[in-house]
Amino acid sequence: MPSSNGYEVQFDLWPQRVFVDELDARAVVGANTRVAALYKVRYEREPGVHQVFLDQHGWYCADHGPSCKAVRAVAEWRTTPSST
Repeated sequence: MPSSNGYEVQFDLWPQRVFVDELDARAVVGANTRVAALYKVRYEREPGVHQVFLDQHGWYCADHGPSCKAVRAVAEWRTTPSST
């Protein structure tokens, strides 16, 4: 399917699932932490785990910084209503 810029657009028929787990920041990091929120993010077809933090510096991934796609995944997960 051509896009408006003339390049072909490929749709992902089986989009990669993203697993977001909220962790207890005080239990993981310690009682005196300034971390307000901590999440573990895993991608279905990628090895490894992203640790996403919220502290006085804002949202960031421990390994990749604030521009990591895991930070965007947590933001989306937090704004999506729970299905339970």
